[in-house]
Amino acid sequence: MAKRSTFKTLTCAVMLGFICYQNAEMISNNVVGWLSLWLPIKTASATHYTETYNNDPQTTEMNIEGPHTHTDKPHNLNNIQGKAKGTNITGPELTEDEVKVTRQQCDADRRGNGKQGMKGEPGQRGLVGMKGASGHCPPRHILQATWRALNSNHFEGPLLSTIFVKEFFGTALRLTWSGDLRLKANSEDVPACRRWYFTFNGNECVNPHPIDAQLYTETQMYLDNIHRHTTIDGMCQGLFNGRVLIELNIGPCRLTQQLGFSEGYPFTGWDTTTSLIVEEINLITNKLGEDN
Repeated sequence: MAKRSTFKTLTCAVMLGFICYQNAEMISNNVVGWLSLWLPIKTASATHYTETYNNDPQTTEMNIEGPHTHTDKPHNLNNIQGKAKGTNITGPELTEDEVKVTRQQCDADRRGNGKQGMKGEPGQRGLVGMKGASGHCPPRHILQATWRALNSNHFEGPLLSTIFVKEFFGTALRLTWSGDLRLKANSEDVPACRRWYFTFNGNECVNPHPIDAQLYTETQMYLDNIHRHTTIDGMCQGLFNGRVLIELNIGPCRLTQQLGFSEGYPFTGWDTTTSLIVEEINLITNKLGEDN
């Protein structure tokens, strides 16, 4: 009798275990329902998380389906049954001050206060420009006159002359004379002085000044016979256009009457080439210069 009773007990236990295994999910749900009547249990529901960026609300929602529960104590989320929907849970909502600070930072970035960006790549080569007009350099109006071995011992009056055709009234004439000059004193008691100067149509230049050169010799030099190569250079403005007679003259120095200079023994162009170059020049200003 005892053996038969034990066998029946084991058989009932096996059958009960098999029934519990087949209906484990249903029994678990019923047990949770019974416990909810006696224990302080909270039911899980959908949770909404909202955060504002630049006044553009972005809402992320998590939905937990099914009769899920949790207690106030920490628990493992893996134990919660059901499916979770949604991604990118961004955190708590910003306050008004935080939103203001964020907006100010964005405005500052737009004004160029942000960090310097990376250096860009070189741009494409530009198109070839149009060909410009050809430059124009006006021809120079120049005259050169030469005399071979002038050998003039005149002490007064014109020595040589040439004619230049001036094209414009507002231009100037530049003269460059090159030749040999000599002056000897004719007495050991009186110094000698002579002046070489240019005239234009019989008159010396007055704008700005005469074009000339002077030689002075002391009395103790009256025995010396020194010939010197000399250059006389200058510009004259205010001359009328057309034919201009240009002459190199010789005469007394400016202080001859006051100081009593003698005429001496002048000589011009001794056994050398004498040249005169005349050029018409368009000046930028009408003012050639002033005396200091």
